[in-house]
Amino acid sequence: MTFSAITPFLYHLRNNKDINEGTEFEDQKKDISIILRQICSKSENLNFLLGSGCSLPAIQLMGNTFMELKRSEPLLNDVLGKYNADNRDIEGFLNHLNHGLNFLEPGSDHYKKIEEAFKTTKKFLLKSIKLDYYVKTDDQPTTGDLNTIATLDLYLRFYRSIFSFREFNKQVSPVNIFTTNYDLFSEVSLEMLGIHYTNGFKGFVSRTFDPSVFRFRLVDEENRYKEKWSAVRRFVKLFKIHGSIDWRFDEKDQAIKQSNNIDIDYANYSQEILIYPTLQKHLESQQSPYSELFREFTNHMQRKNSTLIVIGYGFPDEHINQLISQSLQHDDFNLIVFGNKNELNAKLFIEKHKEKSNFHFIGGNFNNLNDGHYFSNVIQLLEDGINNADSK
Repeated sequence: MTFSAITPFLYHLRNNKDINEGTEFEDQKKDISIILRQICSKSENLNFLLGSGCSLPAIQLMGNTFMELKRSEPLLNDVLGKYNADNRDIEGFLNHLNHGLNFLEPGSDHYKKIEEAFKTTKKFLLKSIKLDYYVKTDDQPTTGDLNTIATLDLYLRFYRSIFSFREFNKQVSPVNIFTTNYDLFSEVSLEMLGIHYTNGFKGFVSRTFDPSVFRFRLVDEENRYKEKWSAVRRFVKLFKIHGSIDWRFDEKDQAIKQSNNIDIDYANYSQEILIYPTLQKHLESQQSPYSELFREFTNHMQRKNSTLIVIGYGFPDEHINQLISQSLQHDDFNLIVFGNKNELNAKLFIEKHKEKSNFHFIGGNFNNLNDGHYFSNVIQLLEDGINNADSK
């Protein structure tokens, strides 16, 4: 049996048409690389939204994790409700369970079932988030899980590419990274590359969430006789809008803390690990970090001449979608999405904004069917942009 080869192509939807139609694949790649190079090197307010697709293959998509959970834990059937069968919304399911815990009579049989399902689901989710990040040096062999190594290498290439552009044009404004991911691939890769970043926490021994730190910048004071200090060029503001695996709620201080010890005793894990908004009993405290993070997202989208590049996000979160849609109302805002136009949520978003000239949707085929939006291929386009710039 013979199989026909998949023809490589990249579509670029804008103004309700594919502006790449009729051009060769190499020209399609080149045109997109040029766009990325111009935006990443010149934008004073450059923003990225990184979704769960960016942490593949190390971490499964949440929908796949939920399906695996349902297959391995048949006792959940009694509390699944509308989240049975092919429903992949694990976050919705956890919110469904949390709603039951808030309104059912504690100690009742159904309450106990929901409470156990909540613990089981959260523990299963936590186990899916990799913690064994590796360190690679010239004189030390690579160690660790191969999928983790592959994913970390992607993040390293991504941040290296972005700042290659920024430094080429002496751009000093920070790069804003918004992510729905709970893992630490961004933090680990930024530290390995020596790129300064802030994640909304202050302190060293005891790190506490304080959104005011997002308004601070590092300056280079090497020459103390300068009349004006220069801001550090390589600087990232990292906004983890759905929380992080290393966040904890401190009962004593009633504050969000960042823990250096991310080893989790899954048999006796603490429910104080912050993952989802509205999932814990301390709703008032938990609303604060998430509301502040989403406020930062809104503020940055509304700044003059802002650009948002979306990678690995399939538009499952309506709240995020609405904020992006609102930003598209501003003519000086540009949205570039790498995605699969055939996915339901993406199709709905495209249909809603297809007439917008400041909305770009890019996808297609590199090597496999519908892999044009994969993180690895977007990074390849970024690196092509660097190589093309260096060759001039």
